[in-house]
Amino acid sequence: MNYKNTLSVSQLTAQIKNLIESNYTSVIVRGEISNFTHHTSGHMYFTLKDSHSELRGVMFKGSNSTLTFNPKNGLDVVVMGKLSVYEARGQYQIILNHMEPAGIGALYQAFEETKKRLQSEGLFDKEQKMPLPKFPSTIGIVTSKTGAALRDMLTIFHRRAPQVRIIIRSALVQGSEAATDIVSGIKDLSLIEDIDLIIIGRGGGSFEDLWPFNDETLAREISNSKKPIISAVGHETDITISDMVADLRAPTPSAAAEIAINNIFEISQKIDIQTKRINNVIESKIASYWQTFDNLIERHKLQKPINVFKRHREKIENYDKNLKIIMGKIFSLKDSKLQGLKSSLETLSPNNTLKRGYSIAFNEKDQIITDPSTIASNESFNLKLADGEMSAVKK
Repeated sequence: MNYKNTLSVSQLTAQIKNLIESNYTSVIVRGEISNFTHHTSGHMYFTLKDSHSELRGVMFKGSNSTLTFNPKNGLDVVVMGKLSVYEARGQYQIILNHMEPAGIGALYQAFEETKKRLQSEGLFDKEQKMPLPKFPSTIGIVTSKTGAALRDMLTIFHRRAPQVRIIIRSALVQGSEAATDIVSGIKDLSLIEDIDLIIIGRGGGSFEDLWPFNDETLAREISNSKKPIISAVGHETDITISDMVADLRAPTPSAAAEIAINNIFEISQKIDIQTKRINNVIESKIASYWQTFDNLIERHKLQKPINVFKRHREKIENYDKNLKIIMGKIFSLKDSKLQGLKSSLETLSPNNTLKRGYSIAFNEKDQIITDPSTIASNESFNLKLADGEMSAVKK
């Protein structure tokens, strides 16, 4: 025995879980309810059985809130849901998204047959779906003009993207003629060139109420549409053929409106944020400039030219006054020095010396005689006195 590929219980259970949950995402089962419990949490727990087997089932509060009857033990029902494996016990169960008394089982059978046929043709493939426009300017809506779904969508459009144009094509959304009317609505809106996106849908209801959106003709019209289509039928737990074939399925009509303009709303928010930032910067700059302007005014930088001239003239006059004072002091100082020099010169002047009774001797060549030996005896010379000259002879 080769033990290399031995699996643990958990590993085997995990593989079975993956196998079951990936292949049984939507099944329709008929059986009798037993062991029914409506828990205080709102969830419903029960067993579906027939004469040979039993299957545990659960219907959570969000799904069972739309039931139009009260499930109970012994009731024959047709349910729709997905299979799930509870790994802790290694048990599989069905998680329901819809339940009806067994009388409408034929509708579920028709639903499954249509679903398989369209799926085999590739109508549900991602490659067949068109991308939604990022910034639609005109959106068409096919729904009842009196329904709450339309009011909810319009409220969102007006609040989040009032600039988007909305064109409404009223249509029946319930009854035997509804599917044909919805198909016509899609065709009518497709002829309007300006329309960028179409939304079809309605509010919640029973499986029979939503049946027009499981119509095969409607599904093919959605697939062939040249305009991208969002399908928004019922509540989040309601899934129709239209949802599967549409370019995008929205869980509710309100969600469809939000999805359609999500990019526009985000861009608008970003623009608002950037606008506020720019305004704050501009206001800050303006405030700074005004502060600088006020400071300049306070420093008299922007007064009238005549005032500037007067101010500078006053400065020049002050400079002139100060200059005259300084020059006066300089001249006075110079005059004092000149008087001192004059007095010194007068003291040293030969004339003043002569006036005191002295004389100066000159030889015949008019040279000053400072040494008597430089002249001979009986040689004449001249004497210069204060009031004239006279001749003299050396003895």
